[in-house]
Amino acid sequence: MIRCQTECSSRIAAQDQLPERSTHAMGAQTPLDLTATVMTPENVQFEYRLAGPFRRFPAFFLDLLVRLGAIVGLFFFVLCAGIPNYLPLAGTLGTILLIVGYFLFDWFYGLFFETIWNGKTPGKYASGLRVISIDGRPISAYQATIRNFLRLGDLAPFASLQMFSAEAPPVYWIPTAGVSIACMLLTRRMQRLGDLAAGTMVVIDQRTWAPPKLKLNDTAIDQLVPQINANFRVSRTMIRTIAMYVERRNGLTLNKRRDLASLLAGALTESAGVPSSTDPDLFLCALYKREYDANWKSLDKTDVPKGKV
Repeated sequence: MIRCQTECSSRIAAQDQLPERSTHAMGAQTPLDLTATVMTPENVQFEYRLAGPFRRFPAFFLDLLVRLGAIVGLFFFVLCAGIPNYLPLAGTLGTILLIVGYFLFDWFYGLFFETIWNGKTPGKYASGLRVISIDGRPISAYQATIRNFLRLGDLAPFASLQMFSAEAPPVYWIPTAGVSIACMLLTRRMQRLGDLAAGTMVVIDQRTWAPPKLKLNDTAIDQLVPQINANFRVSRTMIRTIAMYVERRNGLTLNKRRDLASLLAGALTESAGVPSSTDPDLFLCALYKREYDANWKSLDKTDVPKGKV
């Protein structure tokens, strides 16, 4: 499967000679390249738009508000429940627990959400951002742990409260985030210190991706669609690869089309439950049509000319 997608994707991409699809190192075309080209675990090449400091600040601010809101809510709940009246030294103990609880919640907040929510926190979701591995894989729990536990280092250096009041205690509690900003400006993937250690990067989440709006005018395709196993599921990466093929197939010679279709469909026909003698090109078109009709057709309100098969 992996070898099949690797060769097929590279051959399809070779048909396009556009400079923006070049795999040269970032920064070779423009002084500041805000895209990252990565290979997914299935070895399909994709480009991601990187999120810089200004794009990431709203997400950080929203997450900060969520964390502070949770801590303040817990504090008022304890007060309203009258718990301090039943515990000795509740005032001092409560203050200590509040401080410790905040730091623990602050650390585990990002770890929890980024692990179970595919690299997103509430702030990142609202800002349209996502954390992924530098090789395109979803972030793991280990990576989420590393990048969130190093957040304190990213917020350094800390300024003193005396900047605002000479009577304030000499406590350095105000984060300037100088370390993280410097790291993002000096690294090609806009990575902060935690990202460098964890092997992650923050990208703009492409929520609106949809396959090209193609209509395949062939009764053989319509007849093959119901024969595909209803329980057969195709990953988003594979759908993109198939969409790439279907979109460009008319520009290929018959021999090249047959070669690419056989390479890509060979690992899928058995799982899809169709006869092994099924024409690979026909099968890929039918699979594309099934997925498009099931997931995107209801969102398509435009009239699209029918394409030739």
